[in-house]
Amino acid sequence: MPITPPYRFAVVTHIPNMPQIMRGFTDIPGFTLEFFTFSYQRPLLAAQRLLDQGYEVILYYSSLGSSILNELGRSVVVIQKTDVDIIKALAEAKKIAPRIALTVNKDDNFDLPFVESLLGVRIMEIRFDSLDSLSDGLSTAIAEGMDVLVGGGMSAAMAKKNGIPFVRIEPNLHSINLAIAQAKAIANAQRVERESLDKLVAVLKLFREGVLCVNEQGATVFSNSKAAELLKVGQLGKSGPDFSRHHQALMISDVLTDGEPREDCVIKIHGEQFVVTTLPVSVHSGLQGAVAFISDVNAIHNMAGQLRESQRPNGFVAHFRVEDIRGESPAMRRLKRMARLYAPHNAAVWIHGETGSGKELLAQSLHNASPRARHPFVAVNCAALPESLLESELFGYAEGAFTGAKRGGKPGVFEMAHKGTLFLDEIGDMGLETQSRLLRILETKELVRVGGDRVIPVDIRVLSASHKPLPQLVRENRFRRDLFYRLAALRLHIPPLRERPSDIPLLLDDLLRRYGRSHQDLTAPMLQAMREYSWPGNIRELRSFVESYLILLGGKPTDQTLFMELLESWSCDQEPGTDENTPRPAAAHGEADLKSQLTLARRDIATRMLHESGGNKRLAASRLGISYNTLWRILENVSEDKT
Repeated sequence: MPITPPYRFAVVTHIPNMPQIMRGFTDIPGFTLEFFTFSYQRPLLAAQRLLDQGYEVILYYSSLGSSILNELGRSVVVIQKTDVDIIKALAEAKKIAPRIALTVNKDDNFDLPFVESLLGVRIMEIRFDSLDSLSDGLSTAIAEGMDVLVGGGMSAAMAKKNGIPFVRIEPNLHSINLAIAQAKAIANAQRVERESLDKLVAVLKLFREGVLCVNEQGATVFSNSKAAELLKVGQLGKSGPDFSRHHQALMISDVLTDGEPREDCVIKIHGEQFVVTTLPVSVHSGLQGAVAFISDVNAIHNMAGQLRESQRPNGFVAHFRVEDIRGESPAMRRLKRMARLYAPHNAAVWIHGETGSGKELLAQSLHNASPRARHPFVAVNCAALPESLLESELFGYAEGAFTGAKRGGKPGVFEMAHKGTLFLDEIGDMGLETQSRLLRILETKELVRVGGDRVIPVDIRVLSASHKPLPQLVRENRFRRDLFYRLAALRLHIPPLRERPSDIPLLLDDLLRRYGRSHQDLTAPMLQAMREYSWPGNIRELRSFVESYLILLGGKPTDQTLFMELLESWSCDQEPGTDENTPRPAAAHGEADLKSQLTLARRDIATRMLHESGGNKRLAASRLGISYNTLWRILENVSEDKT
């Protein structure tokens, strides 16, 4: 526990033997006493110097102590001169001569007639309130022939100068004790206040906001370095930064005039925007000054983004990186190379690819490879929401915007994605009215919530995707041309799976591993069949098909017939021509469709196994893992074709 240092008191007096009078107090622990002679020339300045030197309280024994107390207020204690002290001095003066002059401060309440009758002497009272009035009064008393003078230090000097006997009024120990007790109470209160103030100042210095506090005259009482940094104010000698030229912009002048707070006001200084709250500082209902809190608009946006991100720790996160994109075909290598080139820039990217080709995976990869990776990644499927809901989902809505609107309103995904990336999937399904609002936000980087009137700045990068060809929609006037060019500043095309069949084994790695399988569980004919199928659903369809096969396979090592039959039924589900963007299955070996290809593959396998089994159909069926009847049907088809 830290040791509390003793209080430092200065005793200012005109009595030369004051140290001897207060000898009994100098050894008391808890405070120190140091003695100084009262200065009649500029006494107020002398007092201020003592305080500047670290003395916590000044104890005055002087008739002018009261006037210094009135000027300095706290930190000054007057050792009171009692009537008994005066009477004792007058009684001592009576022994010298009967006509006595007494110096008394004009504010002292002294019953002169009573003391004259008590002592049986004539007393000439000299009341003063300044050095001049004291000097004039003493001159008059000397001129009128007073025999002896009773008073303080100035009186002693004049008595000595004029050769008049002098008796000094000395304080009693009780008055000294009361003065020291009062000084200790004042010093303790000041230390507590100073400690609280030091803590407050230490906290204010750490504020991310700029803080500027002024007194009622507008003079700076406190400012932290952030305020000087934001307002670009330099040091002004020893007096510190000069903020006076910004008082009007910071609304300090207005607050000092009317005492009314100004909260969350957006101002502009040096061409930069700040949010300022300026409050009056009142003590006991009296205005004592004002304090301004200054925030950089960009810092507020950053904090808002961090808050939104922290409120959703499991959402708005991109999980994939460019390295996670599977495929080593030339087309995929080119795609990944372009993605790495595009990622560091803020330009919008349009991703074009068929359904199931991995457009969102590519969008997440772009985000994670960009400088915005630490900020939110927000994805919205524009085709999944009706137009009326899509608008409020994108731009948010204000309180009372429509029946059932959440109290306080709701931020849209543009606000949620602030500082990060917004991915608009299937943007070709967005209506023209929403397209117009989107274009305006992209151009101004500002939005207004549905039903609101407050402009909200946003800083986002927009990635968009569509399986529909946007240029065709533009030609058909179903998509705004100006919006398309803004969204498609950079363009990435994901090739369909049918154009890169060599990537199929790589795309199945994770799935096979999850089921405890490997590529050895896929025979060459199975792989060939997958390469020859067109996969209209692309990667999503491929993984769904293989997963269904692995589930049906159970504990068996492999089942080529099951695989082929499943793929045949899978291909039969696809009706050619139902999707204008989905091509018909590719032909192979001169055959017209996939069904013919699968039939040929089954025949080849069955014929080869029958030959290896020496013509024994039951043995061949057993080795193929199929029934005798199934093998017979396959072979019968062969016979029919041959005939």
